[in-house]
Amino acid sequence: MTGKFYWLKLKKDFFKRHDIRILESMPDGHIAVLFYLKLMLESVDHEGELRFSEKTAYSPEMLATITDTDIEVVKASLARLDELGLIEITSDGTIVIDKVKSMIGFETKWAEKKRAWRDQQKAQKEDNVLAVSDKSKSIEIEKEIEIEKEIDKDIYIFVPPSVEEVYQYCESRHNTIDAQLFVNYYQSKNWLVSNGCKMSDWKAAVRAWESNKRNYDLGD
Repeated sequence: MTGKFYWLKLKKDFFKRHDIRILESMPDGHIAVLFYLKLMLESVDHEGELRFSEKTAYSPEMLATITDTDIEVVKASLARLDELGLIEITSDGTIVIDKVKSMIGFETKWAEKKRAWRDQQKAQKEDNVLAVSDKSKSIEIEKEIEIEKEIDKDIYIFVPPSVEEVYQYCESRHNTIDAQLFVNYYQSKNWLVSNGCKMSDWKAAVRAWESNKRNYDLGD
């Protein structure tokens, strides 16, 4: 199986967002923001969903342990985060952080090897030296890169946009598309486009709605 390394992509205005500022202004707000960031990091490899296991949801005590946060702060922070819409706690106890889906970055182990190989080749060109053992290793890595090219075709992950992201994009284009309607429409179709393939560019779909000037009906 192809391994992956995940990371969280924060925009530079993250701490200027109204919900984050409101959270910071509350008692122990700075700790609550740090707790929120830790929850997001814990959920990146599950697309924003956080559970201890399929059978067991995280309890406040468990979250306090894994995030090294005072239990009372954890309980208060969970309530605040839920109120601000930063998390959703489902009926089975799963913590859903919807914004994480648009903030996930990852790199496969193969891609890491490819970067290392390129760095190695650059250094070798600068020194104009290539040992016999290095040649054998380079040939091996070149074969791995060819495999990576095939794997890359299958590992693309489309991350559905949030209503807020669609709204902001529509605002920038000065159109009258209803962002909530747009998201609801494609969610009902599992983000498939007309040819039955998974959507790869939701912004292109927004532009298509502009050009077609259609009002989509979720009942279709």
